[in-house]
Amino acid sequence: MRITGTIGREDLEGGFMVLVGDDGRRYLLGGATKALRQEGLRVELEGEVDAGGVSIAMTGEPVFRVRRSRKL
Repeated sequence: MRITGTIGREDLEGGFMVLVGDDGRRYLLGGATKALRQEGLRVELEGEVDAGGVSIAMTGEPVFRVRRSRKL
């Protein structure tokens, strides 16, 4: 699965990174490298939604497991 969007940061629970897709959907990033932890960064990510993914962030957003990334 490929998703294009913008990286954002949420301050809840000590802070975590999210992807806001161009379609408006939000995903908690799982497996994000340090290079992806830049708020406002436009990216195309390849990976999969982890339907059973669990996180301490408690956002209610699905976890997107990043396999590959490309800065736009």
